[in-house]
Amino acid sequence: MIEFKKMIAHKLNVKNALPILSGSCIDLEHEDIQLALPFFEKHINNSRNQSSIKRCQFEAIEDNVVRKSMSLLVDAIENDEYEDIFIQESKNLALNLSKRIKDSTSTSDGTLFVLSYRNGENDLIGLLKMDPNDGVQINDDLTITVHKQMLPSINEKLHKSALIYLKEYKKNEEHLLVLDKQQGVNEPAKFFIENFLNAKELSSDKKMTLYVQSKLSSEFDQIIDNIIEFDVQVKNKLATCKKFNIDSDLETLLRQNLRPEFETLDLSPSIEEFKVSLLKEQPDAVFEFTPELDYVNENVFRTPDKKVEFRFAPTLELEKDFTIQEVNEEVIITIKNGRGHGLEPIKSRRR
Repeated sequence: MIEFKKMIAHKLNVKNALPILSGSCIDLEHEDIQLALPFFEKHINNSRNQSSIKRCQFEAIEDNVVRKSMSLLVDAIENDEYEDIFIQESKNLALNLSKRIKDSTSTSDGTLFVLSYRNGENDLIGLLKMDPNDGVQINDDLTITVHKQMLPSINEKLHKSALIYLKEYKKNEEHLLVLDKQQGVNEPAKFFIENFLNAKELSSDKKMTLYVQSKLSSEFDQIIDNIIEFDVQVKNKLATCKKFNIDSDLETLLRQNLRPEFETLDLSPSIEEFKVSLLKEQPDAVFEFTPELDYVNENVFRTPDKKVEFRFAPTLELEKDFTIQEVNEEVIITIKNGRGHGLEPIKSRRR
């Protein structure tokens, strides 16, 4: 549950000399704002749950401009002057972002919302860049009204946002979560994360590789037809792909292995539940990662009495490279495509 403490908005106004800056915080107690708070909470959660969100740390910590603003807020968070410092630093952030956009090839305008909020045990600053939209309203007399400068609906995904922990910033630790997606061909890649925030992504590939292969089978066993085949396919995907995206790749794997009665099932809710479960166990999880081959487990088949065991590399595919068939109480293992060429016994240590 998110608890909002402060909120302010500044128009970036990139087509003009300076942004349009607010001198005061938005009144969170106002009735209309109370109705709007779930809108901002939803956008924060939507940003947090996007596959492209990145765990980052500030570069050049001592001299980092954004980090300095955050440290001022950390020092004042329990003091009476927090609001004044929050307003001033939010202005500095808006000025900086507006200038960075104008100095680049990007033409993306919009409003920068700066939010101070608490989520669980953590105090954070949210930077939400919201691009203006036009909205069309049908009136009671059936006339149409066009509204300009509307904020993105909760069904739209933001392209640029940062969720920054208010904490002591140490090297090689997580400082912030960043969403930085290109909106068009003219927008430079990683502009928001590198040029504005001066941050870089932290690696969590090992952790995600281990977690995904250990949890998927048990999380989806109620709808999977053959758990063994599914588990082999998951490991093969992790061992052979450059990037694993939990939204798209998991849906493909599940769809190929569903029980007949679930063939038309909408998998989106199940995948979202898995992501929520993942975040509970690993709050720093990301939903797109580069699998680390060294941590993708072999496929191991062993008899209950442990007298017979077979191991297959995760890069091998079931049916294509090997098959396992049970016929009349006999198990027939076939190694295909020349994969068994040169098979020979190896020395093993006595157990």
